[in-house]
Amino acid sequence: MDGTDKARRERWMKQAEAAYQKMFESESEEELVTLSQQENLAVLIGKELTTFLLEERVNMEPVAKSREQEAAVECCPKCGQPGVRASTSKAGKKPEERFVTTRAGRICIRRQRWRCPKCRIDFFPGGRSIGLGDGGL
Repeated sequence: MDGTDKARRERWMKQAEAAYQKMFESESEEELVTLSQQENLAVLIGKELTTFLLEERVNMEPVAKSREQEAAVECCPKCGQPGVRASTSKAGKKPEERFVTTRAGRICIRRQRWRCPKCRIDFFPGGRSIGLGDGGL
């Protein structure tokens, strides 16, 4: 397990501990009287944990990028023509954040923004997977 995996696992463990505390060690026991109240909280916690996992997975970066990958040109998903890297997403700069709503909730995806001069659309090509935001307890 490399440092990135270890850090990710630690973040997960903190999320899971916070979820457990919210469900079982909460000082607001009077709010969890009925089965419906308990179920609602459990479903909410489950969605928060799911969005955390999705966000982490979607935003995984390859450990090492070759110079070819940095210089690569992405093609427009609509017309297939080469795109141009958006001015705010220059090579080496931090990718832009965009928020996507999934079935589990809103998650943040960090991707380089590209523009197709022909179609006049912006697109955010993914790496190994396409992503999604706002996971956290």
